Amino acid sequence: MTDDDRVQLLFGPYQAPPLKRGDRATCLYRDTTVIITSWTDAPTPWPRCRALDGLGGGSGLLVDEELARAVSHEAAAAVMFWWRASATAVKNWRRALGVTRMENEGTARLILLAAESGAAVLRGQELTPEQVERRRRTAREKNLGRHLVGGYHGPRWTAEQLALLGTMPDEEVAAQTGRSIAAVRLMRTRRKIASACDRRRRSSGT
Repeated sequence: MTDDDRVQLLFGPYQAPPLKRGDRATCLYRDTTVIITSWTDAPTPWPRCRALDGLGGGSGLLVDEELARAVSHEAAAAVMFWWRASATAVKNWRRALGVTRMENEGTARLILLAAESGAAVLRGQELTPEQVERRRRTAREKNLGRHLVGGYHGPRWTAEQLALLGTMPDEEVAAQTGRSIAAVRLMRTRRKIASACDRRRRSSGT
């Protein structure tokens, strides 16, 4: 497996938001309104931000819907390379968005490539019955077959769960659906559904 394999983007290109320094936006990771402070000079230039109220995780990359899409589907090594993000940042983003290592297509691809590289080394060598059984048991216990399922995105949203979006605070939807708050907010934003707070504000005319 080459370095190019490790950093290959499977679902790009990714479009940075048209923001400039001083603009305000919503960061899905920080769960708050942020102000744009600068832009990076990474291979994929991206805006940096800080929480408007001084809270919410300090300064860092703006995790909008587009970067969240990359974090959800690309390998950690790819996100780190193209956005110049740290391993800790990618780990925290994945946790906030409810993305596990087993549910990420980019990571699954690298696992398969590593397995194929290992198999290439062993070609021509006959495995003992004990080795065969050990590998079969490991594959079954770790459910490695799930990596062969294309397009897996984790538990799918049901119609009943989608109907909850915007009808109550994201925290309550997260509790009822068993998802992270950031994952709920991402789905609500993707479907262009106003938050429960915004809906109440509009109905009261404030």
